[in-house]
Amino acid sequence: MQSRQSTATRLAVAFLAFGLFLSAARPAEAFLDKTRFAAHLGIAYFCFHHWVMKPYGEGQFVSGAPHRTSALVKGGVALLFAVHEVQVAAKIARLSKDPLLQKLSGSVGTLTNSFASVGQRLKGGKFSPDDVKMLDSATSTVGAQAAAGGAPIKDVPVPIPGG
Repeated sequence: MQSRQSTATRLAVAFLAFGLFLSAARPAEAFLDKTRFAAHLGIAYFCFHHWVMKPYGEGQFVSGAPHRTSALVKGGVALLFAVHEVQVAAKIARLSKDPLLQKLSGSVGTLTNSFASVGQRLKGGKFSPDDVKMLDSATSTVGAQAAAGGAPIKDVPVPIPGG
């Protein structure tokens, strides 16, 4: 069991590092805008759900929970990484000529600010259940707008090799 969690954690970190590497590479403007936008938002969404929503749902942020401080710090760091990814997605949307991405640009900017403020509080060890609920609502808003524009965002579970 421990080996599977360790492997899953290593794969997740490698995936996130790869995403950061890709965001540093500056592709030509307007090249695969929707794909790049979706990839960066997908990485941010993964960070949020894996290190914030899942531990929150399991009660790891509740006062007195075992390893609470560790869970809060991981959640805070994950949200700060998600901020970076959402900022990259927002820039892609802002510079794109695609009408859907331009429409989503404002909502993604709001999502960035929400992730940043909650990430700073979590990193500092301060937790409020309302913060997580607000972030979940903000991500749902972006998803609903994308779906209304004809590009629904779907949560697709990906099997981990060897897991």
